[in-house]
Amino acid sequence: GRIQAPFSGSVLPGPKGMPVPGRKVVKGEVLARLRPVASAIERGNQKAQLAELEAQLAIADGRVQRFEQLEGAVPQKEIDAARIERGALRQRRSFIGASIDSAEPLLAPATGVISASHHLVAGQIVDAREVLFEIVDPARLAVEALAYDPAIGASLISASALAAETALELKFVGAGRQLREQALPLLFRIVGADS
Repeated sequence: GRIQAPFSGSVLPGPKGMPVPGRKVVKGEVLARLRPVASAIERGNQKAQLAELEAQLAIADGRVQRFEQLEGAVPQKEIDAARIERGALRQRRSFIGASIDSAEPLLAPATGVISASHHLVAGQIVDAREVLFEIVDPARLAVEALAYDPAIGASLISASALAAETALELKFVGAGRQLREQALPLLFRIVGADS
């Protein structure tokens, strides 16, 4: 899994602090939070819009209270319309209020271990689409090899590899169809329960 910044912002630690490589994570876990970076003008505009909504909401509250006191003399459809308008203004106020200084949670897209955190520290400003964390599942690791002869991918059945003086039996999964660095990528799964 890969976690990228959906927008430019400041990285804040999650409930368990800043994630570090090697930490086990569960799908859906909050790894960190990202607070949008807004200029002083944008923040001022949001606060002005919030103040305007507060004023409109106060007027709508007063209208609903007056209509409720005059119930019977005022048509029910006008009372209902005033209540709906007040509800909509409350929702708009809550959305704008939440957007000011809010931080969006960055969730783990998969269960596994953090393999890279790209040297992130709390308070760091990141750009949109920047890769923040990478997660791998050690039980589902794969081996990739590069074949400089395209015919190898068509005739390959199995292979083996040496890792820390341990021989690993590999099962061929498939080969890419597009050259990468003048070679075709070959993908293998490690055979064995304790691999």
